Formats: sequence, C-alpha cells, structure tokens
Amino acid sequence: MKIRVVTPAEWPRLRPLVLALVHRHGDRRITHRAIRWLRDLKPSELNQPGTLIVLARTDRGRIAGCLAAKDFGRSESLIVVHSACRRRGIAKALTAAVIRRLGKLYVRVAVDNVPSLKTCFSLGMVAFHLFTGPTGKPTLWLGCGDWRPEDVDTSRHA
Repeated sequence: MKIRVVTPAEWPRLRPLVLALVHRHGDRRITHRAIRWLRDLKPSELNQPGTLIVLARTDRGRIAGCLAAKDFGRSESLIVVHSACRRRGIAKALTAAVIRRLGKLYVRVAVDNVPSLKTCFSLGMVAFHLFTGPTGKPTLWLGCGDWRPEDVDTSRHA
C-alpha cells in the first residue's frame, strides 16, 4: 500500500475517482456538505495551510482509501476506505500520514461510527466536545497532534 499526498496539478484528474470512492464506499456516513466541498475544491486550495488530500493506493495503482481535510479538519474532513480493502490498517495509515504532514488534525465522528472511533482512539486522538451532528446523531469532536480545544469554535456545535 502506498500513501501519498495529492498535488494541485493532479487534483482535476483524480477528483472524479475520489468522488466515486466516496459515493460507493462512504457507507452514507459522509455529509452532503463534505461531498460538495470535495467536488468544488479548486486545485489552488490544496496550497492553503491545513488543507490536503492523501490517497492510499493498492500495488496495482487503484485507490484504496482517501483522507481529505480543510483547515486541519476544522472546516471539513472525511475519510473513506474501499470496502474490499478494510481491516488492513489503511484508515490508520492515512490518518497518521495527515497528522505527520499537518502536525495536527481535528475530526468529527458520529458516536455510532465505531470503526472510525476505533481508528481515532488508536492514534491517540482525544474527544473534547459532544454535540448533535448534521444528521441528528450524537457526534464527537476529536483532536490529535499539536491540537488545542480552543482552536475549534464549539459554540456552533452546542
């Protein structure tokens, strides 16, 4: 499995493949807002601090997983692993790569999304705020790396 950062030059070519992965293997857990952000993401935005897309590719070059974050995950973050490639540590490898690259990462995870929570906690992420998410489910804000709870405006998620 190869993990790599998507460059602004590559994004227009890879966007349809990443969106197809999200639609087919996101298990309906990725918000419409996050999908719109990814769909509308301009290549130049990948140069903004805290914004990046990291892909995991199989030995045959197929996309096995994707993690995308905007503003260190405070604005948007999503992770999707192809259903045929799960339980291989891909989500953990993608998340660890993003934390190494950005220095910190914030994510929102619904409390019923046990696989994602398991990955987050195994990487040392800390839950610091519970709120009702966009789907009406109890959702946690988590942070890892050089994070601080005051970096996130939790008043918008009361």
